Amino acid sequence: RTMLLGVIVAVIATFIGYVFAYTITRTNVPCKGFLKTIATLPILSPPFILCLSIIFLFGRQGLITKSLLGIEGNDVYGMGSLIVVQVLSFFPIAYMTLSGILSSIDASVEDAACNMGASRWHTFWTVTFPLSLPGIISGCVLVFTMSMTSYVTPKLLGGSKFRMMATMVVQEINVNFDWGAASAISYILLAVILAVQVVVV
Repeated sequence: RTMLLGVIVAVIATFIGYVFAYTITRTNVPCKGFLKTIATLPILSPPFILCLSIIFLFGRQGLITKSLLGIEGNDVYGMGSLIVVQVLSFFPIAYMTLSGILSSIDASVEDAACNMGASRWHTFWTVTFPLSLPGIISGCVLVFTMSMTSYVTPKLLGGSKFRMMATMVVQEINVNFDWGAASAISYILLAVILAVQVVVV
């Protein structure tokens, strides 16, 4: 379950980060400053603030569900809320990685493809996207690693039945006082992260 969450968060966060990075670095939209602020703002917000915001807005007695919609919301604990909060927390990492890669791509290469008759869409898939693959891979690995090792978000939004490897380590140490089990889980977590990085690199 921890790996599944990490993969999902990495893919979604990298996709959103790529959209922001491409829009800011390769297009002429007039609101680039605003987009940069939106892309970097989550870094200034601790994860537990985002978790409490989700609970406050969409919980059983949440502001949106109870006050605005007039209904009693469901529990927000589980995989869905974890994905939302972790994507919001980590996609700026992917954005900054991809922004540097996209900025380093010479615009004349794309212009040459367009001058040869390629459409903007074809130019993106045959020129820009392949050249930005190192940034995509780096962003995915970074977000995956951070998601796998996160503790605060799974603790607050995971619920009693949703267990992640990081929370299991703390539980084995502080509740069960089983240092052997905690060490085993930690080694497994480390091995998975290292294996992913070795395969990708």
